[in-house]
Amino acid sequence: MIKKLILIRHGKAKSVEPGQSDFDRELTDKARQVLASVDGFMRSFYLLDAHSASHATLWTSPAVRARQTATEVSVALGGELEPVAVDSLWEQDEDTFMDQVAATDTDCLIAVGHIPALNSLIERYTGVELSLKPGGMATIDLDDERRSGTLEWFVQGPVVD
Repeated sequence: MIKKLILIRHGKAKSVEPGQSDFDRELTDKARQVLASVDGFMRSFYLLDAHSASHATLWTSPAVRARQTATEVSVALGGELEPVAVDSLWEQDEDTFMDQVAATDTDCLIAVGHIPALNSLIERYTGVELSLKPGGMATIDLDDERRSGTLEWFVQGPVVD
């Protein structure tokens, strides 16, 4: 039964190139470097307890920049997590995502997605208004029904020039 939900906004993405879809945008090279550094996800996941880290499931939007971010999350947690693409994160379908969260039985669910849906989900789960910057994350301790919870910690994303 899921107890902890970690919502992560993808890292800073490149601008859309002519003829390119938003879906295919990649992280900037600097964003990848920063997320992989001590100031990136290693710093943030230092706050995660060992049980949650070793019993986590990693979901990601199927968009390129989110999948790249999820890869950096996996590396920061030892490289064992295989990201699973979840369409509701790309579609920003909050109700479907919340139903999927309620139906999963993992101890710790990490989900990489996009704003504004992530900001809205944090507020729906906790009542707290936050604005995630690229690479930012919020950890929520969910109640037994997995429909609400308490904001445990929040780490704003690393600065990327």
